[in-house]
Amino acid sequence: MRRSSLPLAWFWLLTLLPIACDDPEQGVTVNEPLVLSLDRDLGSDQCGPDIYPCPPYGTRRYQTVRDLPFIAVNEAARELADGADLAYFHHFHRLRAQGYKILLVAYTTGWCTHCAAQMEVTPLMVGQYGSGSPDPRVAFLVVVRENVQLDPATVEYAAEYSAHYGFDGLVPVTNDQGNAFFPYMTSVGYPFNYFVRLDDMTILDYASAVETPQTFSAELDRVLQMVP
Repeated sequence: MRRSSLPLAWFWLLTLLPIACDDPEQGVTVNEPLVLSLDRDLGSDQCGPDIYPCPPYGTRRYQTVRDLPFIAVNEAARELADGADLAYFHHFHRLRAQGYKILLVAYTTGWCTHCAAQMEVTPLMVGQYGSGSPDPRVAFLVVVRENVQLDPATVEYAAEYSAHYGFDGLVPVTNDQGNAFFPYMTSVGYPFNYFVRLDDMTILDYASAVETPQTFSAELDRVLQMVP
């Protein structure tokens, strides 16, 4: 089956171009399945009903997210990882025991104005839906991809980003210099958000910038209705 009408060289060139957060096509998604790995070498101590869902793992809607490792940039991320400097998605998976239903991964940059608007609203949403709520249902992860100059975000820059938006003890933050999170991006604009259901770690849906309390809350309510 033919995948694309673009020559392969043009496809790779387009993936290297800077992505404008003001693009009018913001929010368009690609539903083509992309299975990253069957991970047949995983042992019984690495996946299973009480540990983390087993493969196959993919990067598109309804596929299971790999147990991604990420650097714990701030206090909230280290707390999630039990004090370690490296956290994993299995740390979010275990939050299901506390009543959490979904994980919102916000893929953001320092240069995007829409990103800044969403980040300003995020602490309010954490208070209403996350760890600040008496009935927490949504976990949050902020992944900083680039700085203001469009360079890959370093750990130091991600830490500054966390402090600027008041995330340090509130929202786990990491950077993505190794592009581990980039394959999950299906939108042409930042910030790109994807929702993972925590009981089976499958991707539920996507959203583009949610810049007001009303739009942010509406998106969270919509996705929560998709989880029993």
